[in-house]
Amino acid sequence: MHFKQLSPTIAIMAKTRAQTIGRWIFASLVASITLFNALGFEHWSYGEVIIWSFIALLSWHLLFARRRIQIDLERQLITTKVSSLYPLTQQVIPINHISAFQIQQRLGQLHGYDLLIVMDTQIEPLKFQYGNLPQMQAIGKQLSTFCNVTLLS
Repeated sequence: MHFKQLSPTIAIMAKTRAQTIGRWIFASLVASITLFNALGFEHWSYGEVIIWSFIALLSWHLLFARRRIQIDLERQLITTKVSSLYPLTQQVIPINHISAFQIQQRLGQLHGYDLLIVMDTQIEPLKFQYGNLPQMQAIGKQLSTFCNVTLLS
């Protein structure tokens, strides 16, 4: 993940190529099975049609799932948006309330690490990103440099 300067605002698309390809394959598989079964829906009960519709809807949500992180230095905000077919959630974090970024190993996982945001206004740090150690170190260093905040390991 690289940060690009877009005036005082940067945008980060937090998804890997493998995740995108996997979602496309899964959604295509479910969509093709649904279309194949749609030809014989007059022989199906309403419950079976609803189940297939629900599975197709979930596959479309997986296909279009997106996590977008925007850092605005002018307004001093980090905004995280999660959306699919429609917006799901949004989190706004003021940069001036961030004490540090912290990398911490995930409980129960050997190679899983969390990048946390330590706020001066909260006791519990906010989970920001997860992945392997080199990836979290790289993102943490870039964020700490960009936001001028310390990075704790």
